Amino acid sequence: AGYGFHEDGCRSGFQVATTLSETPLPWAAQVSKELMVLPPPDLATATASSTSGGILTKVYKKLSYDLPVAICKQFLYYFLKNAIKKGSLQLKYNDGTVTSFGDGTPCGSDASPVTMRIFDPWFFVKAALEYDLGLARSYMAGHFVIEPLDDPQKYDQVLRPPTAREETNAVLGDPIGLTRFFLLIIGNRDAADGPHIPRKSGSGHWYSHAMTNASGLFI
Repeated sequence: AGYGFHEDGCRSGFQVATTLSETPLPWAAQVSKELMVLPPPDLATATASSTSGGILTKVYKKLSYDLPVAICKQFLYYFLKNAIKKGSLQLKYNDGTVTSFGDGTPCGSDASPVTMRIFDPWFFVKAALEYDLGLARSYMAGHFVIEPLDDPQKYDQVLRPPTAREETNAVLGDPIGLTRFFLLIIGNRDAADGPHIPRKSGSGHWYSHAMTNASGLFI
């Protein structure tokens, strides 16, 4: 049981050990005497931030969360607006709003839009400040997933053969989705009619490397 992480493998081993020894894990027993091993967390359940607290709490939230999100969101929007000229990238939010980038022409691995479902806006901060590592950490933290296509026939047959097993789930989204996302970025970078040339950051890194470097993990 779990989501395929290393911790889930450890949990499976603990379940076997506690069953054989009939001794619960110490931290599980602290939660409930009936638990032998703590169950995996429900990553699909959004944790609502508390609205209680005084004026200092609200100011702290504005400065430590809302303001960084707003600034980094505009930065990522600027990057995506200039980097995604062809194809289609859609950012879908919890309130149902959708922001689109690209002209909709075929680009990347297929002609369908790449839809990124944003669960936690802190995704923008992680991707803007930590580049490709922040993108990976944000994905593993459940801040976003790539939604699957409604028809399996729309996938590139190399990425997902028609006979491939369905592995999409509510927590991790489409396992082919990240590959489609990176191929969309790379397709725009390699466009013959003028690829996007990004600015350099203060430390000398190309901002485009935040996305294209990470593609090597999936291709």
